[in-house]
Amino acid sequence: MWLARLRAPFAVLALWALYASLRLAIQPLLGWEPASADDWMRAAQVRDLLAGQSWWDVSQYRMHPPQGFSMHWSRLVDLPLAAVTLLAGERAALVLVPLLWLLPALYALRAIMLRLEFGPLAFAFGLTILPLFPLMLPVFAPFAIDHHGPQAVLGLVCTALLLHDSRRAALAGGVLAAAWLVVSLEGLPLVAVLGGLYGLRYLWRGERALGWFLGALALAAPALSLATRPLTALTAGFCDIVLPGHLAVFGAAALIAALLPLLPGQGGWRGRLAGLALIPALCLPLAFTTLGPCATNPMAVLDPLLLRWWHGFILEGLPVWHQLPSSALVLGWTIALVLAGWRIAPRKLEVALLAGMALAAGLYALYLFRAAVLGQLLAIPFAALLLGHYLPRARAVTAVLPRMAATLAVFALATPVFAGALAKRIDPLFAPQWLQQAPANPLAVEKCDYARLAALPPVLLFAPLDAGPEIIGRSDHAVVAASYHRNQRPMHEVIAAFTGSPAEAQAIVAASGADYLLWCASEGDIALYRADDPANFANALAGQQVPGWLEPVAGFDTGSLRLFRLR
Repeated sequence: MWLARLRAPFAVLALWALYASLRLAIQPLLGWEPASADDWMRAAQVRDLLAGQSWWDVSQYRMHPPQGFSMHWSRLVDLPLAAVTLLAGERAALVLVPLLWLLPALYALRAIMLRLEFGPLAFAFGLTILPLFPLMLPVFAPFAIDHHGPQAVLGLVCTALLLHDSRRAALAGGVLAAAWLVVSLEGLPLVAVLGGLYGLRYLWRGERALGWFLGALALAAPALSLATRPLTALTAGFCDIVLPGHLAVFGAAALIAALLPLLPGQGGWRGRLAGLALIPALCLPLAFTTLGPCATNPMAVLDPLLLRWWHGFILEGLPVWHQLPSSALVLGWTIALVLAGWRIAPRKLEVALLAGMALAAGLYALYLFRAAVLGQLLAIPFAALLLGHYLPRARAVTAVLPRMAATLAVFALATPVFAGALAKRIDPLFAPQWLQQAPANPLAVEKCDYARLAALPPVLLFAPLDAGPEIIGRSDHAVVAASYHRNQRPMHEVIAAFTGSPAEAQAIVAASGADYLLWCASEGDIALYRADDPANFANALAGQQVPGWLEPVAGFDTGSLRLFRLR
């Protein structure tokens, strides 16, 4: 049967090549440049690295010069981009690297389904239904070069390794879990779940993979941290990277796990449970003691103005109750797919482990939306089980119209894309409060063309936060600030200027040392600021009430993009 051939390793490569080809074929319709601020900033970081900036220094010096912006990003994500850039040029790297991250994801899905002994039809669906999960297409797309795709792939591969009872798999899982945390500390709760699931293997069967997993994590985390960041970064006072306190907890957990088999009573589940309880009992107090506020809040203390006008509007970092109905429904649907697929799956420990990780990722996404990328990847095998189980029944219906309806219903129920698409119709009814309060037509139709700025000599621009990364990516100019949380004072200044009176803005802009002020009517943060005080600086510029301390620059005095010289 041809479906059985999909189990072969080369079949995954062929499917990936087909997906990549189709994605590249439609790319001209979408444009050949990054779509998000973080993608532009990542491209700038890689350019700076290849231009001679130190491997150990990830600061962005064209934001708030001369000291620059401190960044928490990891060079691990820069590596493949830099390598492909050296081999084939920057454009090839920006296009191909996000597609290349899909390849290990497909192989991990293959490994999961082989381990769980999926039937041919379910196996085929597990490799082909990825486009029916709404968050997958934007992540594995040309120019999507931020770290969200890599961290989700690392989580998926760690889960695939979890299902194998071998020392080698546990060691590899620990190393990749460490890489996951070095790329983004947001993965810490799910790495803790991974450790708990390895503990479940020990509790259920007495398997000793937990010690190997935690030991590899404890050794690889400091090695990868110090290989990609200077030692001073670990003591700089930021909570958003792996810190010495984390390393101490990993080491303590690994030591306890290694000693577990030597404790009395480990021949039965009660003794093993008591032994496993030592890990949280000893490591949680250690975490709170060594990490302090960083144990519970990676953002630490955030400026109140940033809480009000910035952090609360980054939807990917917010919980489900702040999402639009379509996004919230997709999250709930994804969790439901895991539960429904688990119900019809074989009663095996490996299935329970996969379901546990998938549910953990789905529930975490209810608190942090971007965790849903991993949640959807882990839900794919369960959706495939549902399709493999119910689609043959739907196709067995004799009457044509009922058979078509049943077939469509199976696909609609077993994947979240249709539910999300239908719910988008009611999204406008639940638009964010700030957008409902904004003036009529708050966003210009014409997107600002920052490429025009490249013709000007390099200057320091006082620009909206959302505009900064693209300005840096398209030109040699510097900006006062952009949306990167470690650098709260410059961010505060930009927000305070646009939300304050024109007189207050004049003092702030002059103190920043900027040469020009840039205004873009189509940026989302400008619409947000305009929803505040009708007499603020943002609304003055929107109403063409340019204060006397600003002089319009010829060629930039009409349209969405405006540029003003400070008098």
